[in-house]
Amino acid sequence: MKCKPLIIPIFIPQEGCRHQCVYCDQPTISGASQASWSPGSIREHVRSYLGNCGRYPVQVAFYGGSFTLLPKARQRLFLESVQEFLEQGLVHSLRLSTRPDAIEASNLRFLQNIGVKTIELGAQSLSDSVLKAAARGHSSRDVCEATLKVQQYGFETGLQLMPGLPRDSRETFLRTVDKSIALRPAFVRLYPTVVLSSTPLEHLYRRGRYRPLSLKQAVAWCKKAKQLFSSAGIPVIRIGLQPTITLEQPGRIVAGPYHPAFGQLVHSSIWSDRISPVLKKVRLQSQRLIIHASPHQLADIRGHRSGNIKRWMTELKLTSLETVGCSQTGVGKFRVTAH
Repeated sequence: MKCKPLIIPIFIPQEGCRHQCVYCDQPTISGASQASWSPGSIREHVRSYLGNCGRYPVQVAFYGGSFTLLPKARQRLFLESVQEFLEQGLVHSLRLSTRPDAIEASNLRFLQNIGVKTIELGAQSLSDSVLKAAARGHSSRDVCEATLKVQQYGFETGLQLMPGLPRDSRETFLRTVDKSIALRPAFVRLYPTVVLSSTPLEHLYRRGRYRPLSLKQAVAWCKKAKQLFSSAGIPVIRIGLQPTITLEQPGRIVAGPYHPAFGQLVHSSIWSDRISPVLKKVRLQSQRLIIHASPHQLADIRGHRSGNIKRWMTELKLTSLETVGCSQTGVGKFRVTAH
């Protein structure tokens, strides 16, 4: 199994961005201020992570802005600041995020030669009507062309998608998923749209011109997307916004399907669909059941605040339901036994 890298994030909120997307407030989303990074502060930041990391691959990642739209001198400042860690083998590669309409061959060659391995594209949607309503400033064709170009240059390519944008629907979003699968990205992130304060989307929401997804809808959409991507062999490495102190301050999130454990809600729902029929079958033998699975999957099987366990206990009228970690059980596998 491919080893998941340790990501050392360096947030550059909205640097290089030349559009005000209706939903965007990167300092709030990332929890990072408009920090004035210097080579010294970057190196100190990286060392603080390296002091606690294990032996797995390490990537330094530049998030929150449109990296390839930065002036070349600014790109060099960031990337050259971490070259000593690459040369020493302490950092294995670099990662950055950017816009689909900011991909040029000359810049890709530069990034290749300076240690960048992974490029994440903020696609958000592959529906032109949704992209226009979100004021993205690029088309779905730009997403497709950028993905293919980045892949041709040998970069590991990821797509970031935002279900629930203005004019989005379940059908439109699932078409975006199908088109994304056809592009064969190395991985995908899913960020359901939430309404942040002081953004154009808040004004649309206040005027009744935008209605965000409910939490139940967002979980259902992302659950279906996760299943489709998994069937295509494309990992979904993040579902839902990362909780931060800034994001969770009162009033920052005006509306929308934010939940600090959103990803777990999605994964738990998937496990519930798989395990429920088996529990009902074994229930005929006993009211005391045990679910055996890989230890690191037990939390998702139990559900947020043991939601799945409580529901199964009630619906099936069980006297006990335990989850037991079994290292011999393969990832994604489970079995149910009766006491």
